[in-house]
Amino acid sequence: MTTRREKLRKRFAAFRAKFAGHLLRTHPRVILKILAGTLLLFPWLVVSLLMSFSRVAHWRKISVCKDFLKRHALAFDGVDRESLTVESVSGGVSNSNQIWHCHKSNGEEIRFFVKIFLAAGSFWAKHLAFVSPFPAIYGGKTHERFTVDMVSRVQLTELGVPVPRLIAYDAVEKVMVTEHIVGETVDSILERIGVRQTLGPGDEAVIRQSAIGLARIHRAGYSLIDTQPVNCIWVPVEQKVYFTDLEFCGRQDKRVWDIGFFLCFIAVRLSGSVRQEVRSLFLESYKNEHKIDLASVSEAGAQLQEYMPIFQAILDIRSFTPEELFEGLIAP
Repeated sequence: MTTRREKLRKRFAAFRAKFAGHLLRTHPRVILKILAGTLLLFPWLVVSLLMSFSRVAHWRKISVCKDFLKRHALAFDGVDRESLTVESVSGGVSNSNQIWHCHKSNGEEIRFFVKIFLAAGSFWAKHLAFVSPFPAIYGGKTHERFTVDMVSRVQLTELGVPVPRLIAYDAVEKVMVTEHIVGETVDSILERIGVRQTLGPGDEAVIRQSAIGLARIHRAGYSLIDTQPVNCIWVPVEQKVYFTDLEFCGRQDKRVWDIGFFLCFIAVRLSGSVRQEVRSLFLESYKNEHKIDLASVSEAGAQLQEYMPIFQAILDIRSFTPEELFEGLIAP
């Protein structure tokens, strides 16, 4: 019988092979820029990673999570704290994501999504602009990212934008609990389209709603910056796309970047005629809701082109939890 550690070792071996392939396809100029930035900032990178893994280990303790439920008892009225089980979910190292499984006093099962903000995410937010076209983030500290995410979630909800509902938060611990959205990431759907090389039933609605949702956010005067499709959840029963990562959301005008960044991940996942079909579908749907400067979007896409192998590597990293990444890195 294959153990969990053996499965992880195989997954990590496959990850290393793919990562090496991505590096071989990356322009030397990009690699040198990233290496220079990493060497220059290496001490701070190590410190942020160590702080993050310590925090992840702390929040893996069931007693810590139960204490959170107890401190925020009014938000979890009727929830049996003793029934709590904690499931880590993938998402890389910027934040630690969990699903809390609980039962109500009447026996009904209920799940919550938990986002634990990490120092590693703040390190990326502060320094990504040094080594890539990613916009400079105003307010990249951990407590600032937490505050922006929480406030933006409330504001967008009031505007009717589909985002997971905020249930509880702890400003001291920088931990946020939202409703658990049952659906599939838009990135997973794009990946499936790429395998088939054609749109399947319902795929067109996913692309259209992704564009319409982003256009409505822009029309309301907000930009998201981190518009990766992996941060968007398609809920078929509602025919809606939920935007889940709002820690860089703000009033600065980054609309062109938002569109270009999303399109870049379409290009990562798709190729050939289906790539162009999905791209056109997205832009057409966006234009029906909000005006768009296609020339500027194309310019942003051109700047991102040479970073596509890096984005593929990021998607591979995000398939692991922080614990799995740490274990994979130190395992023989």
